Amino acid sequence: MDHHEVTSEADKIHQNRLSNVTEDEEQDAAYTIVTVLDKVANIVHSVQESQKRIEERHREMENAIKTIQIDILKLAQTHGNTGYTVNKLLEKTCKVSSHIKEVRARVEKQSANVRKVEAKQEEMLRKNKFRVVIYQVLHDQKQIIYFSYIMIIL
Repeated sequence: MDHHEVTSEADKIHQNRLSNVTEDEEQDAAYTIVTVLDKVANIVHSVQESQKRIEERHREMENAIKTIQIDILKLAQTHGNTGYTVNKLLEKTCKVSSHIKEVRARVEKQSANVRKVEAKQEEMLRKNKFRVVIYQVLHDQKQIIYFSYIMIIL
């Protein structure tokens, strides 16, 4: 038997099977194929709808992530500005603290001078019976406060 004879016998067997298939069986087979194709079409449609929903959620998540990234950048910038401001405030606090020490020393020195003047005034009053009036004048220059005393002898 050669190859040509085997093929022609297979074709005859296939034709015999097809001739034995009735018209009802053909309709049932066609109906089954249409039903299967309809189910496949519904599955494909469902998958496409799911894909669209997934893509929409993905876009929403991307937008949310972009918003979060922008907020984080703003927060980082604000944090940097706050750090700079805090450093400047600390520098100013140190300067004010040193100025307060200087002012305190001056005030104590002036207080000692005032006590000396008051003591001299008392001494002069006892000795010579003069009336002395001391006026206190307030000076404010460059945030440094000091007092001058003017003595008037009557």
